[in-house]
Amino acid sequence: MDYIEKMKSIAADKYAQLYEGVEEIVYVDFPDYPNVGDSAIALGQYEFFARSGISIRRTYCIGTLGRSAYQSRIPVVINGGGNIAGFFDGIDRHRNGLATRLRDSTLLIQAPQSIHFNTEQARREFAVKFASRRALRMSVRDREGITALSGVLESVLLAPDAVHHLGSIAAPDPVRRVAVLARRDRESAGSAAISGSFDWPRDPFPLSYQTSLRWKTKYLGPVGQLLNPSVAQWRAIAAQRLARGVDLLAAGEYIVTDRLHAMLIALQMGRPVVAVDNNNRKLSKYAETWFGAAQPPLTFANSFEAAMKVKISA
Repeated sequence: MDYIEKMKSIAADKYAQLYEGVEEIVYVDFPDYPNVGDSAIALGQYEFFARSGISIRRTYCIGTLGRSAYQSRIPVVINGGGNIAGFFDGIDRHRNGLATRLRDSTLLIQAPQSIHFNTEQARREFAVKFASRRALRMSVRDREGITALSGVLESVLLAPDAVHHLGSIAAPDPVRRVAVLARRDRESAGSAAISGSFDWPRDPFPLSYQTSLRWKTKYLGPVGQLLNPSVAQWRAIAAQRLARGVDLLAAGEYIVTDRLHAMLIALQMGRPVVAVDNNNRKLSKYAETWFGAAQPPLTFANSFEAAMKVKISA
């Protein structure tokens, strides 16, 4: 079994455990922003739900999440990806608030995340406000996440990223030797000087305008809920974002990147990858957890400069 099929099989087994007994859900924190990797996660989740016969009653992004979601009697699923208690304080406050406001008896499922507690206070707040829920299923996507939650949660499921549910990803033929995708945010490996590099692109108009409106709906009360797309529309939005990302990566015969999902998407496109760890080792922690026997065409370098010198066979 090759790398792509092996990881798809592992993901199917792990997610079957995470969603055992679940027949319908409310899906929240849908990634309504240009990050292609998070859209790939959402599409992978949708693929798993479809294959497993799990019905998505409603999907919300953070901006459109309304009072009705907090009163849900069916399980609520938080999209995976990103970091818990890491670099985005507003997202952490939102997630902790969701856990405290959701009905006590409603099952809350956290899809696989990375765990990176920047401060002891962040760890305590997560423990008190999120991990203390009685009806909670927590999953992480690397072994260090299990270690980070030791003493915080008794039961944590180790599961791979949802992008593996997508299997092989079709892509256009390459037009040059290498494509370099380098982060431009606070998780960057410090690569701004790499000539010709790019990051995930901004959304085109009108999608960017529609997104800005949706992020404002939380201030509009019930009227704002009218702007929340249907389950199918959310899927189409994520597919549009993923397609743009695939086109960018596909330009290279191989990919150099410090983004986890650029690495995973490129591997599922069948392209070799030279990976450079971001500043919290998200890429190497993931590879160390899952790729021991899978052996994808992946090489690590300690900097972008070193990555550009790696010899990749044609």
